[in-house]
Amino acid sequence: MQSEKLFNEMLEGLTTAVLWLDSNERIQFMNVAAGEIFQVSPNRMIGESWQNVLPGLVDNLADSIDKKLTIHEYTLNVQGLEKIRVSAIITPYELCGQQGWLFEIYNTERHHRIVEEDERWHQYEAGNLLIKTLAHEVKNPLAGIYGATQLLQKRFGPEDKESSFLEVIAKEVLRLKNLVNRMLGPEQNSEKAEHNVHELIRYVLQIVEGEKPENVYIKLDYDPSIPDIYMDFEAMVQALLNLIQNGIQAMKDTGGFLTIKTRVEHKFTLGAKTYPLVASISIKDEGEGIPASVFDSIFYPMVTSKKEGTGLGLPVAQNVLRQHDGLIVAESEPGDTVFTVYLPLNQKENDA
Repeated sequence: MQSEKLFNEMLEGLTTAVLWLDSNERIQFMNVAAGEIFQVSPNRMIGESWQNVLPGLVDNLADSIDKKLTIHEYTLNVQGLEKIRVSAIITPYELCGQQGWLFEIYNTERHHRIVEEDERWHQYEAGNLLIKTLAHEVKNPLAGIYGATQLLQKRFGPEDKESSFLEVIAKEVLRLKNLVNRMLGPEQNSEKAEHNVHELIRYVLQIVEGEKPENVYIKLDYDPSIPDIYMDFEAMVQALLNLIQNGIQAMKDTGGFLTIKTRVEHKFTLGAKTYPLVASISIKDEGEGIPASVFDSIFYPMVTSKKEGTGLGLPVAQNVLRQHDGLIVAESEPGDTVFTVYLPLNQKENDA
């Protein structure tokens, strides 16, 4: 009896989800980890069919009565939660003299996310290096053109026809100079201080209030427990402004809700480093979504699906987050596009 209690406690303490089914394919045991991953009470599932929690995992469980099965890349849909990817090992297992099956379920979502984020990280680094090289090459000739234009302007009076042409040249050079500065991103020596993330969002929403169409509504879902975050406030304003403006523009014809949600994530990996706590800011719009043809390249400079877009908003925003040891992750399908900003908490300048 003592050993049985010990084994039960060990099973309940596992982080791997474990189920045991009897010969009738009914759940007779489910540990706490399984209850957490399926978001159900283990006791309530006793006697229920395994298909209730893992529909379509295998076509015919009876076919595996004499062999072990391993299933990868199964997507688990849990009501009220995001979809998660799992792997499952099904083993014929006799318990108390009764033949059945042992299910071991592993949550692989974290592993997939780390791999995907690492790919995005390298994508960003490659694109950022390219755009900065090009921007530096363009900046010097622009300075020369602007200087020569100013010298020529001194030779002509306001009434001269040539003066108006030189004014156009000067304005266009300044416009290109500003564009190049956006490509280079924020200054590296910018000062950081602790700021409230919700005050940051409030400030950005104030900026876009005048350009927001009447058929677009803002919905806020805040976690008030998020502490102040060490950041360059002006740079983060620019990053969030780009994301929120994109969301609003995506719904200018159809309308809908722009939902901004803040949360705290625990033991979250960004790049090659795992942080104890990370703040997330998700910006969700109900627009038509990002075309699949450009989705994998949206953080590259000059890539855009908008006719009037420069393709610099997302790379600049990603550059800002990179300088804060953070990251922007995107998901998109028609009617549901989400950009999530991740920022490490309690990161001081000397911690970097």
